[in-house]
Amino acid sequence: MRETEEIIDKIKDKAEEIARDLDLFLHDIKMFKRNKNWVLRFTISREGGTSIKDCEMFSRRIEQHLDQLDLIKERYFLEVQSKGIK
Repeated sequence: MRETEEIIDKIKDKAEEIARDLDLFLHDIKMFKRNKNWVLRFTISREGGTSIKDCEMFSRRIEQHLDQLDLIKERYFLEVQSKGIK
C-alpha cells in the first residue's frame, strides 16, 4: 500500500488546486483494488450542493493532470463522487 500512498501524495496538491479553481472542496482521495482492477476515487463537494456537472468538470481536469504525470502504470478506473448530488 505504500505505493498507493505515494501516488496520492504526488497528486493531492494538484487535486486540491483543481477543486479550488472549480469552487469545490476535495474531501478525500483513495486508491484501492476492486476485484482485479485499481480504482482512484476522489470525493468532492460544493457549498449548496454538488452537481453531476461538477463531478464531470473535476474528472476532466484531474484526468489531464494524471495523464501528464503518468504515475499509475497499471490499468485503473477514475471515479469522482460527491457527498451528495443536487
